[in-house]
Amino acid sequence: MTDVSQAFERLRTMGEMLIPYNFPLGDVNDEDDLNILKKSEIDVDGYSLVIHFNKSRYNGYYLESFQILGKHAPFLPFCLVVKLGCMFLGSHHLSLVEFYQDNRKVYCWSVCVDYSGKPIPSPIEGDSLPCEYEGFEYKYMNPTQLNFY
Repeated sequence: MTDVSQAFERLRTMGEMLIPYNFPLGDVNDEDDLNILKKSEIDVDGYSLVIHFNKSRYNGYYLESFQILGKHAPFLPFCLVVKLGCMFLGSHHLSLVEFYQDNRKVYCWSVCVDYSGKPIPSPIEGDSLPCEYEGFEYKYMNPTQLNFY
């Protein structure tokens, strides 16, 4: 297992390097081959986790997505999911999507950032449900609203 800060730094660095190869700049058929480079395993608060980071360039902004799933647990405490999402992506203009993969819930945070790295509202923010958890505000999206590449 990797230290959390080391895993975050490695994923962020790799995410930057892979931008030209990620959809929509790169071929969508290459995404499965690239996925191994976008993942890490960490232990946090007694949970073994698989985390995944992707950064893609779109017209006028970057889309960053950060996925969290339990390596052995089907669900994770939401306080842990929020803590990790904010640690990795910050706490402004975050959106959350949840879906299932191999009988485990995947929690996917996303944020749009301008070319200088400043968080900006998502172009599809109006289609999302505003939510709040212990003072932290975010948008809840339907899985069909986000590309998982």
